[in-house]
Amino acid sequence: MTSNFFDPAAALPREARRFWWLAAIAGAAYALALRGAPYADQGIAKVLLCALLLFAALYHRVPRERVWLCAALILSGAGDVLLASPTLAQGFILGLGAFLLAHLAYFVLFWRLRRPWAKVPGWHRVAIVLVWAAAALAYAMYWPGMGELKAPVACYVIVLAMMASAALLADLPGEWAAVGALLFTVSDALIGTTRFVGPIVAQEYAIWILYALAQLMLAAGILAVRPADLSQPGETYVRRD
Repeated sequence: MTSNFFDPAAALPREARRFWWLAAIAGAAYALALRGAPYADQGIAKVLLCALLLFAALYHRVPRERVWLCAALILSGAGDVLLASPTLAQGFILGLGAFLLAHLAYFVLFWRLRRPWAKVPGWHRVAIVLVWAAAALAYAMYWPGMGELKAPVACYVIVLAMMASAALLADLPGEWAAVGALLFTVSDALIGTTRFVGPIVAQEYAIWILYALAQLMLAAGILAVRPADLSQPGETYVRRD
């Protein structure tokens, strides 16, 4: 199956496509609703993106990957709700923890699909180096404003870089997962900047749009039908662990 970067839904299993598009619509609707934030039931509106992607994930044809993808989306949804609850005293810390676990789930999924370094595309190799350099630079930039959160944020930054690196190493069709992982790192970097450094113009919109695109692209990259899926049911391609 050929892949068109600008039409990721076309590569998905037919049953998953409707939920992927509904998730995209929900993400766009939430972005438009941000001008009225905060508002009642904001957490519910925010979690619709991951909830609808979860329904799409249920149609993934590789059972073990399906488990990790569903776990990543459930944990991401929990993080969305926690970060959208400003009245919750520990909302930021709990949200950070939920997303850390989500990144770990994505990492495990991608790491199982890793390819030898010699077969990794050139721009993926460069991106991996830049991800770790940017992670170190971002942490240094956050340092003065982190206070007692230095250790938790360090763990989060490392796990986020691990996830992005694993996505860039993964042997998946198209570039959706790789781009999605990079967008996730940028979105999270903006959250860290606004939290520990200072506000950014239109920060809520930038953070959400990059995040929503990241989740959509990650799901598309993982769910995309692979040649092996068309010939045999279940887990049909070679594992590398």
